[in-house]
Amino acid sequence: MGGEIAFRDIAQLVRDVVHPDDVGDVPYIGLEHIDQDTLRLNGWGHASDVHSAKFRFRRGDILFGKLRPYFRKVIRAPFDGICSTDIWVVRTKEGFDQGYLYYWMASQDFVDFASTGAEGTRMPRAKWEHVERFTRPYLPTSEQRAIAHILGTLDDKIELNRRMNETLEAVAQALFKSWFVDFDPVVVNALKAGNPIPDKFAERAAWYGCTAVRPDSTLSLPEDILRLFPDRFQDSELGPIPEGWEIVPLPEIADIVLGGTPKTSVEEYWNGKIPWASAKDISAVSEPFIFETERSITEAGLNNSNAKLLPAGTTVITSRGTVGKHCILGRDMAINQTNYGLVPKPQVNKYFLYFVIVHLVQELKQRSYGTIFSTITTRTLKSITTFSPPLSVMETFSVLVSPPMDKIIHQICETQTLANLRDTLLPKLISGELRVPDVEKIREDGRYT
Repeated sequence: MGGEIAFRDIAQLVRDVVHPDDVGDVPYIGLEHIDQDTLRLNGWGHASDVHSAKFRFRRGDILFGKLRPYFRKVIRAPFDGICSTDIWVVRTKEGFDQGYLYYWMASQDFVDFASTGAEGTRMPRAKWEHVERFTRPYLPTSEQRAIAHILGTLDDKIELNRRMNETLEAVAQALFKSWFVDFDPVVVNALKAGNPIPDKFAERAAWYGCTAVRPDSTLSLPEDILRLFPDRFQDSELGPIPEGWEIVPLPEIADIVLGGTPKTSVEEYWNGKIPWASAKDISAVSEPFIFETERSITEAGLNNSNAKLLPAGTTVITSRGTVGKHCILGRDMAINQTNYGLVPKPQVNKYFLYFVIVHLVQELKQRSYGTIFSTITTRTLKSITTFSPPLSVMETFSVLVSPPMDKIIHQICETQTLANLRDTLLPKLISGELRVPDVEKIREDGRYT
């Protein structure tokens, strides 16, 4: 290693301006599709969704959000597409590694440097002419690639965990839908008993009708599950439901708790050990659980405000602005007044309640009111009705759904550990303070496992 190298020597800004109508329906990435501070893409749109000029990018290009650069919205493009002009498209110059450049730009010191040179008060934008001057110690290409490999391995594991969590949640949600939306076990039992099937479930009945009544069928539902459900439907205000099941207002399966905010002017109320979730925190959650919040409060803040400490397992839903965002508290946490906490009653499985809210969220949005900000009120939540299955069904659902959902919790915690490790190693490796052989020795000693 020797000497310094400036950002302008390693990076080139790509300004390939195109109009969405001229590129076909390729993926579109806006700032809203890049998570803040996580180096993660949370989704994308399509060229047909946008109309003004955009930048074209290629797979592997670095996309850096220049609007409010302190949000650290940085990713490597996983495909070809177009993006907002508030996003820099960056490629490495010859002789340097693209992965290394990506982590250079993702490092907090580079983000901080870009922020100090940003122009604009309300909507500050990073200036390329400013970041061009940022310097680091020169590292040979072989070491650049090794650094990118080490950090990339951590990011690959983080992404694998995220995809596994999506699959696990989909499995749990599919079980909920089968039992409590499509009522598949009741459909099968009714078919076997020769009882009428409501038109609403005719398609399900047609699918099961070819299999469920045959003793040798490999597609029939397990007998121990079928025994938990009746073989008839009954009419209700929600449409046909299993015979004997009750329709209840939401407060019969959950306690509804509105959050609160300690006085911001009282310093002793803040920066304590109690996580305090705002609607912003809830809206930023991309998986079913929330563990970390932007701000925290003290016991004094909790005791001298309307904020309440809610137990882990509480489902939280935003009530104002971004109405309907929802997640489960991964640990005991307080919430502010733009959120409602739904604490499951003792006999109600926390995951059953969560998926009830997932199922009802569109109805809740439709019942929100307000011209400037849509709002869900306590009255709205109390007016919502759902069904209450027998205890035997609830208990069996809990046995089946808890393992995949609990696995998600484990992997979220592992992902956070991996992200912390990546963000600890990143500045030390990228600056040359920690060399690749040192990292390999640390890994062999088991200090970062």
